[in-house]
Amino acid sequence: MPIEGFDYKAFAADLANQAAEILKNGGNAAPEGISDADKKNITDTVRKFCYMSGEALSNDPQIKFNAQQAMLVTQFIGEWTFHKSIDLIIGKIPVQFREGILQIIAANIFNTAKLAIIKKMKEELLINLIEEKVKQVYSSELEKLVKKGAISPQQFEMAVNKSNLKDFVQKTEDEVKLNNIAQETSVSAPNDKKVLKIAALAMLLKRMPQDKAETIIASLNKNDAAHVVNYMKMSNIEEKIDHQIIINALEEIRKLIPPSREVNVPRLLQKHYKLIRSASPKKLSALAMGEREAVKNFILDKNFPAQNTFSAHVIKSLVNSVEKKINDN
Repeated sequence: MPIEGFDYKAFAADLANQAAEILKNGGNAAPEGISDADKKNITDTVRKFCYMSGEALSNDPQIKFNAQQAMLVTQFIGEWTFHKSIDLIIGKIPVQFREGILQIIAANIFNTAKLAIIKKMKEELLINLIEEKVKQVYSSELEKLVKKGAISPQQFEMAVNKSNLKDFVQKTEDEVKLNNIAQETSVSAPNDKKVLKIAALAMLLKRMPQDKAETIIASLNKNDAAHVVNYMKMSNIEEKIDHQIIINALEEIRKLIPPSREVNVPRLLQKHYKLIRSASPKKLSALAMGEREAVKNFILDKNFPAQNTFSAHVIKSLVNSVEKKINDN
C-alpha cells in the first residue's frame, strides 16, 4: 500500500540530483580525482538504490511507516551510497566489485533502519547505529576480496581507512569555525587564534609554487595539514576575514616556513630505500594510512618515481617524516 505523502520515484530522483550537483560544483563532499564517468556512475547508483528502497517500503503491506520515516530510510541509503562510492573509487577497489559492495551495504542499511524505526529508536542513536553497521559491512566485504586474492592487504588497508563522510564533516566544521570567527569583533580565544593561523597559512600557500607549498604542508603535523588543505580549497576564504587580522596571524606563523637549502636527492632516496627495506610491510602500510595517494606510493612502492613526482624539498620532508615514524614505532 502506498505511503501517503511519499513519492519514492520523485524522492530518489531528487537525491540523485543533489549528488550530481555536489559532484559538479565540487562541494565539501566531493573530493578531487573523480572522473566524469565515475560521477555519472555514483549518481546513477544513488538513484537506483533509493528507488529500490522507496519502492520496497511502499509495497510492503506489513510496514506502517509514515512519509517522514520512509524518507529517512531512503536518505540513509542515498547518503551512504554516495560516500562509500567515493571511498571505493579513491581506495582504488576494482570497478567490477564496487556495485556489489554498495548493494550489500544498502541492503544492511535498509534492514537495520527499518527494524530500528519499528522499535522506535531515537534518531540520534539510529544515525550512530547505521554508521557502525556501514563500517562493519564495508570492512567485511573488503576482507572477502583479500581472501579471494582480488585485492592486496595493502589495498585493503588503504580502502578501509577511506572516509569521504569524515572528510566532508571536517571540511564543513572548518568552514563553520571560520565563518563564526569572521562574525566576531575581536579574536581572543586560543582556539580561534589557531584557526586564524591555519587559515592565514592556507592563503599564503595558495599563492606559492606548488612544490614549496607541499614542502610546508608536509612539515606540519597531520591534523594541522588536513585543515590547511581544506582552507586552501575554499574559493572565497580571502573575503571572510579582515585583512589586518590575517596579516597579524601571518607574522606569527612566518617562523614555521622552512628556509630554502640545497637538497641532495640521490642521497636522500638511497637513505629512504634502505629505511623501507628494513621495515615490515605491516609497519609501512600503517605509515601510509591516511596519506595522499602519491605519498602512499612513495612509502609502499620501492620503484616509485619520486624525482618525477615531488620537488627536492618535498622528498627531503617525506624522507625525514618516514624515518621519524619508523624509528618511533
